[in-house]
Amino acid sequence: MAIRVRVYAPGFINHESLDEDGYIELTEGCTVGGLCKRLKVPFTIRLVMACSVNYEQAKFSTPLKDGDVVSFLFPIAGG
Repeated sequence: MAIRVRVYAPGFINHESLDEDGYIELTEGCTVGGLCKRLKVPFTIRLVMACSVNYEQAKFSTPLKDGDVVSFLFPIAGG
């Protein structure tokens, strides 16, 4: 069974897997780490990246459910 997850990803992450509204279809039981692999986030970036699911901090082992919202956060930002 497939689930749809909304992803707020920074510009340098591969957006090819996301539809025009920022959703991605994943297999049921997929984790945040699996989502990162699907988006082709380089391992070195995963080491410094934090993520949230439904606006709460999450681990890469957190399983995703249909309708979840995933955001990626970086400790260093310019401005």
